[in-house]
Amino acid sequence: MNIRTLYVVTLAFLLGACATPMSTTLPDSAKRGHLSTLMVNLSSAVDGYFADLPQAPTDPDDVILKKATEHDPSLLAPEFSRYEVKTQYQNPFAVLLLCTKDGKQAIMEDAGCSARLDRKVTRPAECKFTLRVKEGCVVEGGEQ
Repeated sequence: MNIRTLYVVTLAFLLGACATPMSTTLPDSAKRGHLSTLMVNLSSAVDGYFADLPQAPTDPDDVILKKATEHDPSLLAPEFSRYEVKTQYQNPFAVLLLCTKDGKQAIMEDAGCSARLDRKVTRPAECKFTLRVKEGCVVEGGEQ
């Protein structure tokens, strides 16, 4: 009976480990560094796209990202496919939020008008926008 119980527990453990969703996996520091560079470039492209719009876009995020990168599709790097990228129009500025694929946990957030990554999420945080961009690209909120 003990061997059978051990077998069942081991099998359950192995199946549980294999079934753990990758969507909640956070990138390590090396991946974060690479993603932050890609994120700054992508948010800048979306910011440029938003600057030409007369009003807030109504398209879904994936369509906005494709339209904003039509001039250079490489800006929508394949690394982003492992995550959820959200866009927010803050007249006329763009803010992008990178979250886990399941959309539950924030990873980083960036205002497209600034030249650096504006929010590095270092503690567990919900996938919600926190940055506010004021006139002149004054970025408020977030955590460093």
